[in-house]
Order: sequence, then C-alpha cells, then structure tokens
Amino acid sequence: MPSKKHRRIVLIDTRFQLGMAGAFILLQLLLTGLFAVALYLFMDSELKAGLASAHAAYRSLDQMLLPLVLVLAGFNLALSTALVTGFVVILSHRIAGPLHRFRIVMEELAERRLPEDARIRPKDQLGVLSESTGRALDTLQADLTTLRSQLARARVASMGGDGPAAGEALAHMDATLSQWCPRAPGP
Repeated sequence: MPSKKHRRIVLIDTRFQLGMAGAFILLQLLLTGLFAVALYLFMDSELKAGLASAHAAYRSLDQMLLPLVLVLAGFNLALSTALVTGFVVILSHRIAGPLHRFRIVMEELAERRLPEDARIRPKDQLGVLSESTGRALDTLQADLTTLRSQLARARVASMGGDGPAAGEALAHMDATLSQWCPRAPGP
C-alpha cells in the first residue's frame, strides 16, 4: 500500500497568505504606534510632575524617554510581527490548502478527467464544501458509468436487430441526461 505523501509547501497561495499576514502586520504597526504614543505621553506627564516636585533636572525628558519607548516599541513590533506571520501562515493553511485542492479538482474536470479523490485533511476548513464536492463527483461517476453501460447495451441491441431493447437503452440514457440538462419546453 503506498504511503500517504504529505505536502511540505510553506506557502500554498502566496498572495493570499502573505496578504493576510500583511494585514495583521499593519494592524500590529498601528497598535504598536498607539502603545508607544500612549506610553510616552503617560511617562512624560508623570516624570515631569515627579521631577518638578523634586527640583531635579538631570536631562530633558525627551532625551530620557524617547530611546526607552523606541526600544520597547521596536522589540514589541519585532516579536509580534514574527508571531503574527507564523500564526497567519499556519492558520491560512487550513483555508488555502482546501482551496488549492478544489482548484486541482476543477482543473481535472475541465480536462474531462474525473479526480480519484476530492477529500481534504480532517482539520481543514471548508469540510462541508469538500463533502458536497465528493458527493457531486460520486453522482457524476455513477451517471457516466450508467451512460457507458447503456450505450454498450444499445450497440449490442442495434447490431442484433433488437429495436425495442435498443430503444429502451436509449430511453435510459435520455433519462439520465435529462437529470443533468432538462429539455426546454417544446412548441
């Protein structure tokens, strides 16, 4: 029995996954900026009040606070960017993976090939779509098998001169095809 081959693709849909990571990074930049401004304003007002009351003037507050806030904000940004990017890539695999699988199934169908399997990994998103796609492929496979067997039956009957059997096979094929594309009402 062949072993199941695991995909080792880091980015399945690069544009989608990196776009999602970019959106989270922009959000993180905004939040980090707000954090830095709020921290600076808070510390500035508190230290000014404390230093004014103590009559101490070692350095200007801008020179003391700005490097501290910049280092803390930069560290926060670097750590959160790495964590958010990793999280988004892992999370988006559950969406991008099934979409990639469905695209392959549709491409095979467009080339008139029935895919052997349309299932996705158990923990992936879009499981309901996978089940529906599987049922649709099963129906298509069953109908094509029926059409093929009825066509063979009609050929044998027509070669043997059995008109009623050939007509019955053609009617069966017509009924199967009518389920796919109903006839337009006649005049």
